[in-house]
Amino acid sequence: MLAAILNGKRRGSGVAGKQLILGSTEGAEDILTATIFERLAYLPESVSATFFSHLLEVEEPIGTLDFIEFWPSWSLDGKRVEPDVVLYGSERTLLIEAKRYDDSNQQYALQLANELKAGWECGRLGNAPLLLTIGGLQDYSQETAAVLRAQIDGELDMTGPDYELICRSWHQVYQALEAAIADADKDTSPGLQRLLDDIASTFEWHGLRTQARRWLGQLKPVSIQITPFPFYDFKPMASTPCLKQPELSYPLSQLPVPSIAFVAFPVKEWSLTP
Repeated sequence: MLAAILNGKRRGSGVAGKQLILGSTEGAEDILTATIFERLAYLPESVSATFFSHLLEVEEPIGTLDFIEFWPSWSLDGKRVEPDVVLYGSERTLLIEAKRYDDSNQQYALQLANELKAGWECGRLGNAPLLLTIGGLQDYSQETAAVLRAQIDGELDMTGPDYELICRSWHQVYQALEAAIADADKDTSPGLQRLLDDIASTFEWHGLRTQARRWLGQLKPVSIQITPFPFYDFKPMASTPCLKQPELSYPLSQLPVPSIAFVAFPVKEWSLTP
């Protein structure tokens, strides 16, 4: 379906007659999340483990991926709670809440706390789950994650088991996948590279970066060879006077009268007869 949409074959896809500009489209983050994690679910186990190791950077990994669930419907105080993706690993469960943009404030502590509460109440998260936020923050430093963690803990009111919060950007997701595929066996590399190309096309479709930012201070100096030409200082000779061009001016009264001929067209009168 991704190839059909990107190449303009959208009839029957649900987006027929619509522009492919998803920045202002409701539900764009759902399409982005599904397109990415559907493909990540097909990674070989070794590559998947390397990917999550690069992405999560935790001491206790999720283990083998047993099952992936998109938008599960959980109940909390009679209301439906719907996280984006839940990855059930052999060791730990990974709860994912994804937002559309990397550089914006879209992650909310109350929403994240409710997803944890609902998952615990229905017995789907287990002990020490991982909570991964993707996008929706201005930066992804440890300080920002600590602030968000404190806000979530405030909403939880210290109830429920412990959990681990990881905040990543979509760009970091791509970087982790790119690194994992680069480390993969040569036998699987061509197919994995096609998968990476698919995800790169999805990022481009949604206006997300795949390349790191490069600042002016990080650019390498360029060796430019300069060949100076000889400079000659030309000076006028003293014996050669500078001739000034004469200024010509004519008053309007002295201009010749142009010959203009007028041709009059006959006037025809029209009358309406009853």
